[in-house]
Amino acid sequence: MPAITAVSFSSEPGRCISKYSSSLDLVFWKSWLREPARNSLRDWMLCELSWHRVIYTRPNGGITIHTPRFTTTFGRDDLPGNSDGSYSKTPKAIPECLMAIKEEIERITQASYNALIVNYYQDGNDSISYHSDDETFLGPNPSIASLTLGSTRDFLMRRKAPSSVIGPAATRPTEKFMLEDGDLLLMRGRTQAEWEHAVPKRKNAPGGRINITFRRVVNRKGTENFLRYNRGDGPTWRFQNGRMEEAPENPGI
Repeated sequence: MPAITAVSFSSEPGRCISKYSSSLDLVFWKSWLREPARNSLRDWMLCELSWHRVIYTRPNGGITIHTPRFTTTFGRDDLPGNSDGSYSKTPKAIPECLMAIKEEIERITQASYNALIVNYYQDGNDSISYHSDDETFLGPNPSIASLTLGSTRDFLMRRKAPSSVIGPAATRPTEKFMLEDGDLLLMRGRTQAEWEHAVPKRKNAPGGRINITFRRVVNRKGTENFLRYNRGDGPTWRFQNGRMEEAPENPGI
């Protein structure tokens, strides 16, 4: 098992990014998680977690989706009366090393989080298409913090089209950020309601990237959604022998 170096964080304040009358509301911390902690944390997560390549069918239209990245999730809603055993899958507790990071992010963002989604983009062929995290189970104007470990990938944002405006997506305002190892990005305020974001495919992307998003789910529906779309019903994968392999008999954390 890879050892985890004690985590340490940059003390530099985040850079506020507010545009379009605060429609886009971000805070960016460059190299927030310091070396060597981010390297050891990335290696530990890659080697010790159970990963999933979820396949699901969209409720409307019956289209089968093969998730183009590896995923997992930790935590759950904290409503009373919902025991771990009452969900479709047993939620996994947030690992201690990630709990320490969560608590520091809560301190600097002045928000609280009870659930994590973890994505692993193994190379430039892995991606996530344009979407917004605007589900009602995240509450109004949710704060979502995103931590990058590993290779640099571009993070694209585009404004949603107002219902009164008809036209192609190419005419909407866009933003592009290069998220590097240790960077922390907070999306807050009206961002999820009015913007979409994506990590596109990039043929020449060097190596793998882990992305940890810190969120707060306000009800059981949110927990079930995270379990369905980030653990799913397919096989478990482990990073072994320098690559991802199916490992149903050797599940990780």
